[in-house]
Amino acid sequence: MKAPDLKATITAREDLTDSLALFRFDLEGGVPDFEPGQFLTLGLPHPEKEGKTLFRPYSISSPPERKEAMELYVRWAQRPVLGKFTTMLWKLGVGDSMSYKPPKGAFTIEHTKPDGSPENRRMVLIGGGTGIAPFVSFIGSLKKAGCQRQIVLCHGASYLPELGYRKEMLELAAESDADGHNNWDFHYLASISRPQEEANAGWDGHAGRVESLVIPDESGLSAAEQAAGEAFTPENTTFYICGFGGTVEAVRQAVESRGFCTKKEAREDGSYDIKFESYG
Repeated sequence: MKAPDLKATITAREDLTDSLALFRFDLEGGVPDFEPGQFLTLGLPHPEKEGKTLFRPYSISSPPERKEAMELYVRWAQRPVLGKFTTMLWKLGVGDSMSYKPPKGAFTIEHTKPDGSPENRRMVLIGGGTGIAPFVSFIGSLKKAGCQRQIVLCHGASYLPELGYRKEMLELAAESDADGHNNWDFHYLASISRPQEEANAGWDGHAGRVESLVIPDESGLSAAEQAAGEAFTPENTTFYICGFGGTVEAVRQAVESRGFCTKKEAREDGSYDIKFESYG
């Protein structure tokens, strides 16, 4: 006999733009244990198939240690076709409920190397748009655990209001700077791909797609390397990439050309340096 669906109830909604929002959910049974980087699958009545449920997975942005609610960072899909699920979700607000399936997924933090030794290389986290969501979960959990690995977060968007979690990430970076990066070595870089447009007036940060942050400039170092303080090599750096397929592919090309590899192309000893999750 099929187990009844669990219920997720919206307890807060913050709209960053007309097509980007943070949703917080109270989960029936409480927030379960999960690994940072995993996703929650939400379900709503199928708009075209009576009696059926339409399910969609979304990366969890809250850390697993936060048990009072689970947070998701969601874009209302409108192009190239209107998203069935997010169109229904966008009509909902605080108090509305839907079904959910427990967290799952393999896009998680590698804490050990294939030989079982600790993984101490820096983590470069690269997110395009809502691709930052799993990294917000990564960062919240790693900070609480007292992580000593250097973390460089790169986030790209078309418009300034689309840089979700920017305030929180700037605060974490400022805390790291104030401590001299001794107990919390965290760096945050944001890039806007359309700096010339009126909606981005006043932006004086990095310009270009997010992959531009890991492409060396005339100095020989990328913006991310300059923030980290040294050149990235497979011996000192691992990459985690999340976003639309084109973004993931562009970042992969940029770093694979410098000797980094994915698990699929792992070296003879089983080592690799790139994990990624793409959508769309």
